[in-house]
Amino acid sequence: MKNGWDRLRGRAEGLLGLDRLTETFRTFALLHFGFLIFNNLQTVFINTLFFRLTGGADTTLQYNLITYVFNPIGTTLAMYYASKKGSTKAMRLGFFTFIFLYAFFLCVMDAAVWFMPVIAFLVSWAGGYYWMGYCIKVPLYTTDENRDVSLSVIGMGTGIVNLIMPTITGGIISACEGVMEGGLLGYYIMFALSIAVALITVFYLKKLPQDQIVDAKVSLKRGFHKTFRNPLMLDAVGAEFLKGIREGTLAFYLNILLFELIQSEALIGANTLLTGLFSILAYWVLGKRLKPSNRIRYMAGGVTTMLVCTLILFVRMDVITILMFSVINAFFNNFLLSPGNGIYYSVVQKTCPTNTESAEFSTVKSFFLDYGRVAGVLLVMLMPKTTYGSVWGILLLTVLQYAAIFVSSLAAKRLETYVHQEEPVA
Repeated sequence: MKNGWDRLRGRAEGLLGLDRLTETFRTFALLHFGFLIFNNLQTVFINTLFFRLTGGADTTLQYNLITYVFNPIGTTLAMYYASKKGSTKAMRLGFFTFIFLYAFFLCVMDAAVWFMPVIAFLVSWAGGYYWMGYCIKVPLYTTDENRDVSLSVIGMGTGIVNLIMPTITGGIISACEGVMEGGLLGYYIMFALSIAVALITVFYLKKLPQDQIVDAKVSLKRGFHKTFRNPLMLDAVGAEFLKGIREGTLAFYLNILLFELIQSEALIGANTLLTGLFSILAYWVLGKRLKPSNRIRYMAGGVTTMLVCTLILFVRMDVITILMFSVINAFFNNFLLSPGNGIYYSVVQKTCPTNTESAEFSTVKSFFLDYGRVAGVLLVMLMPKTTYGSVWGILLLTVLQYAAIFVSSLAAKRLETYVHQEEPVA
């Protein structure tokens, strides 16, 4: 019986690509999934909370705009901290900042709109520390041979979290809607549970290998200087800026369009359930088929499909069509993001041989990515406040992704012949 289970497990691991992961990466991935579980409420339902408290989308757009503006500041602080204390301790500080944020939310939820800039700053601070550690560890725990499948496994796990958590939380929030004035009881319950999950997850950091801290000072100025002098690195962050224009806005905007039509957190949870299912499917397909040689083709196919589907919204704009578009977007958006991430981490591995250089480049990337997100939100805010204005905004953001593909193709070509030139890190 035991041998039968072992064979079944081996086949399942081969089907999902888990047999190509290192043990260290498996531990890291499990910890990351814990982070995604307790962070899911903040990323999905804080937008609907602001809409519910104000009755409109303006505060939600402003919140995301401020968050994206502050993100590079949090990442810069995290870079200096990680260089002295290590990436694991940076992630731990990010965890505890999220815990403080959720506790703060429990205290001021009725007046959350007044504290919106403070909340946005804390989200940026906490995220900066966690994602700095993440960006340093991914190239450390993967190789060119298993990086695409490793990122696909992360993507499938992300899809599973997005599948389960919003469905549960959206159902609970909607079920508790009439219990407390303003329909906030469900939000109180979810933030309290998120604190509990975060406290459990932080203990798993001890299972990661001890950081090797190099006695070298990090410098944001040096990071920018090196990036602008290195065409490969400049192509990589340029692509991140262009991808951020669409990725940052679509991460929340479709849910807001749904919430404008029907103010139901359960509907948002159901939408996220569907998008999670198709994200898992997309990452499974990419894990089996994606290789460095075909990354650009998958990116082009994904953007073209999303562009065609956006045109459908001009014909009809209701709950069903938005749900259909969300599902299609969830599947094919990963055809753009996953290959792009593979290119970026390959650039990191070839151009940043030390943790110090990796931290500097990750911080530079944060500026490009998040200010691309700022540009995307501003574009949407400048569009007419009509149904078709929203669709034109989505269409424009999607068309700009062809520029991201072009710049990514330049980076992919440079990767084939790139030879690292040693530069002293003082």
